[in-house]
Amino acid sequence: MYEKETKKLKILRKELKTRIKGIKKTLTTEKSKDWAEAAVESENDEVLEGLFSESSQELLQINHALQRIDQGKYGECNECGSKIKKKRLKIMPYTTLCIECAQQLEFEYNKK
Repeated sequence: MYEKETKKLKILRKELKTRIKGIKKTLTTEKSKDWAEAAVESENDEVLEGLFSESSQELLQINHALQRIDQGKYGECNECGSKIKKKRLKIMPYTTLCIECAQQLEFEYNKK
């Protein structure tokens, strides 16, 4: 039923795994002994760690979406149970919220 979405999610998963592997490799390479270069490398590592964290989180969401497809729950909003519009799933294939619930959650978060 969701063949296109499954294929897209698997492609995204593969790309993320490759990205994560590259980031890990870069983060574990030996650092320069020159103080100035080491400082720049340290700043770069902070950026890479942020990218690593974001990529890892996205990978978890993709794996969760693939599980939801297997369970027959893909495309259902986790909050209200309504159907998530296909247009939204096309843009964010791993979303678990319909647009209304996502907006409500964002509104509540920004209110704090």
